Amino acid sequence: MTPQERAGRLLDAQVAWVLEQVSDERLAATAAARTAEARTVLERVTVGSAVDTEAVLALVRLMLGRAPASTVGSTVVATVADLLHDGPDLEVTLGELVARDVVERLVDEALGRLDDVERGLDGASRSPAVGTLASRFMGRVVTEVVQSNRAVAEKVPGFGSLVSFGASTAGRVIGAADKQLDGLFGDTASKGAAFAVRRLNKVLVDTLRDPVAREAVLEVYDLYADSPLQGLGTRADREEVHRVAGVVHDAVIGAAAGDPAAELVCAVVRGVLEVYAEEPLAVLLDDLDVDAEELTAHVTPLVVGAVRGLRDAGELERLAREELAPFFDSPAVLALLD
Repeated sequence: MTPQERAGRLLDAQVAWVLEQVSDERLAATAAARTAEARTVLERVTVGSAVDTEAVLALVRLMLGRAPASTVGSTVVATVADLLHDGPDLEVTLGELVARDVVERLVDEALGRLDDVERGLDGASRSPAVGTLASRFMGRVVTEVVQSNRAVAEKVPGFGSLVSFGASTAGRVIGAADKQLDGLFGDTASKGAAFAVRRLNKVLVDTLRDPVAREAVLEVYDLYADSPLQGLGTRADREEVHRVAGVVHDAVIGAAAGDPAAELVCAVVRGVLEVYAEEPLAVLLDDLDVDAEELTAHVTPLVVGAVRGLRDAGELERLAREELAPFFDSPAVLALLD
């Protein structure tokens, strides 16, 4: 028997041994053992030594640029749109998804930052369009108040004619509801619009500062907490939901592929890797609250399924043979078998 023939026999034996380790009788045990061994290795290898930060960041940039616009990304968006339209299969309530104490904390945090909200709203006063909208809104509020008071006062003997005169005079001053801006501010529209925005901002912020605002938000939550979540099918057809989801998807594609989003995400990833650089990989899993036994229990079925699929398709034998053949055909091995 020539050295090449011996090498071929040894290759066949090695491939057969590999396939035996992943037979139906041994596949689960082999996968579980290898997963447990991997956990032990992770305890001795640090994150910094095992992870190339720049390679990870390059992968992050690639995924941000490609994944949202990919076919899988479109499939996910379509699936989410269908779920929003049809609603969840199981009966789920808002209270089951978000606990009341979490809502209370969120409300407290939001209401505790009203100074920032006020500054942001005031910044909007520089927009002419926002000023116009605010002016018209306030004009409509004034008109509605005058009309409401008029309707009430007309029921009181002696007040009807007086209120009618006042309302007509006010109407001549501020004009029709759709032209409040021109009638009220005239040539000083831009300054008046900015003033209207600031007044509207003050009304909104002062309303939110009222202790009743917190109670109102929580009361609304309580009203819907026990109500099952329903899909949008009763209020919008499937095409409309998909159209809106498509617009959001396009926005994500544009934002994710841009440099600002990539740099922001990469900064987060880089920061996390720097924090754990000197820690073993196992510590990272521990901080993710991933228990070794739980990891083995969840990873094993995934490995078993993947290996079984490769084995049944004949790909596992081919891959093993292609990986091992160069070793048995190498001059060093053939010299040993001569």
